[in-house]
Amino acid sequence: MKENQIILLLGGILFSQIISKILKKFIKQSRPIKTKTYGMPSSRATILSFIVFYLILTNKLSNKSNFIIILIGLISLFMKYYLKEHSLSQLIFGIILGSIIAYIFYFISIKFE
Repeated sequence: MKENQIILLLGGILFSQIISKILKKFIKQSRPIKTKTYGMPSSRATILSFIVFYLILTNKLSNKSNFIIILIGLISLFMKYYLKEHSLSQLIFGIILGSIIAYIFYFISIKFE
């Protein structure tokens, strides 16, 4: 990875966290288990999907490497669903949000090349 891609990766992680926290305050959807925090969108799903998509987009990895990266991300998100920390819709919304942010940061990285 190039230096600018690393900076954008870190910036994208921070941006994903901030956006998901802001959206939680507006959407105010409860988690499946009783907590004082909201669950929509899942911050973990947003950040993980950003990382997965950004790494795949900015690096020419083998199909096997891409598969492993995606599998690790999906297993991590499945655990959030299995432990009832998030509903399926909260995770899917987070995945969509994170992938959109990844594409935006990918296009920014192209501009720096």
